[in-house]
Amino acid sequence: MEQPVLRLGLLGFPDGAAQRVLSWAAHAQPGWPQWCESDPHRADAWMIFGGSVDVLGRDALVVRHPLASDARLTLNRAEVDRPLAFASPLPEGFASAEFFEADSEKSVRQRLQRFEAWLRPLRTQFALGAQLVERVAKYKGGIVHITHDNKLIAVIDLDRWKAGIHIPARPVDLAMAEWIRRPALANDIPSSFIRLPVHQIMWTYAVRTLRDVLPARYREQTIYLRRIPPMPPRWFDDVHLLIMRELMIRPGKLGELLERTGLVPDVLAHHLASLYFAGGVTTDADSARRAEPKARRALVALHLDQSVLHNDPHASGAPNGAVSEFGAPSSILRDSQHSPLRPVSPPAPDPTVPMPLPERGED
Repeated sequence: MEQPVLRLGLLGFPDGAAQRVLSWAAHAQPGWPQWCESDPHRADAWMIFGGSVDVLGRDALVVRHPLASDARLTLNRAEVDRPLAFASPLPEGFASAEFFEADSEKSVRQRLQRFEAWLRPLRTQFALGAQLVERVAKYKGGIVHITHDNKLIAVIDLDRWKAGIHIPARPVDLAMAEWIRRPALANDIPSSFIRLPVHQIMWTYAVRTLRDVLPARYREQTIYLRRIPPMPPRWFDDVHLLIMRELMIRPGKLGELLERTGLVPDVLAHHLASLYFAGGVTTDADSARRAEPKARRALVALHLDQSVLHNDPHASGAPNGAVSEFGAPSSILRDSQHSPLRPVSPPAPDPTVPMPLPERGED
């Protein structure tokens, strides 16, 4: 059964300790997900070096990241939307049940396995996305019920492009499930299910698979930007933004995009595949032309959102229904638009305080 690539964000670690943790995380165990280093804003889970943490209050923390720099990131644990753990030593007066020893491979692996358990809803979406990528062209609309052991675990409405997943469903349940065609009136999604757009589930698969899933026609025909996929801004990395910007400037074939972007073929194909399954790119010139004005406006708004994500310390980052570090990550159920990590801006000078005069002899 295929396993997803999960993203690990390390905050405040000394270089040597960070490289050691990443080398352990990169060695995937059979049947378990693969972990890779990630921009912390886009990571699925965080490991935070306790020695870089300053406690501001009951829930508010400041993390010195990178450790040897003057940069600071604030984090309110009440807004945490993904699993996290702190590497000892923890700061004085700081309590957390989620800690580990960064110099112990066993401790690091145990922590990663706890992350994987917390991220089971995301892994289940990945498993369903793998099925959709293979089947969606075959069904061409309609209602599908997905059952395992005679229990309904997912509903796919390909007419409205909506889906629902039973929260306790496991990835292995989706891999072994039966897909059953149902009439149009069977499109009701139980209230206890997670409700997600189908394109979001396929995006989740495409960005986390190691397979090459870009359709063959995208290697031969001209590629157009159809729209900006309706995802939270922090889901897009710099390569997604680069590709969408280049396609907005001028459509092109795969070889032309390789020259214009400077990307290597595997990276370009991987990112194009995720944009394709989210409905962002097309080889249909007429479809792209009709959507161009709206796509241009959306791309401008997306670049503004990305600027806020990385630079605005006052950007709103509290997701609806966010939970503490001890619960299931709310980003799996309801995604915040921006990362809860916020850079700390230096205080502005007080205009009422006079600047000191230079001492005699200074320029």
